[in-house]
Amino acid sequence: MSFNQNGKPTLTPTQDVLRAAFAAGFQSIDDGYTFYAGFDSHLESNGYAKRDDIPCTCPDHGGHGHMPECRWVKA
Repeated sequence: MSFNQNGKPTLTPTQDVLRAAFAAGFQSIDDGYTFYAGFDSHLESNGYAKRDDIPCTCPDHGGHGHMPECRWVKA
């Protein structure tokens, strides 16, 4: 779990939201765009925002690189 600037917990995307975001990313590729065009758009449309000002939210804290959903939290 990550925390906002006030020390309160933030919510990362659920497995169902991530599954749909990955599907949107792959559909975006099929439509001729990048994976992240669909992935990011789907998360944004579900009330999430990418925050570059917070620590890594990956389960292993970036130990094996960052996952696409890293730093996406409920806005």
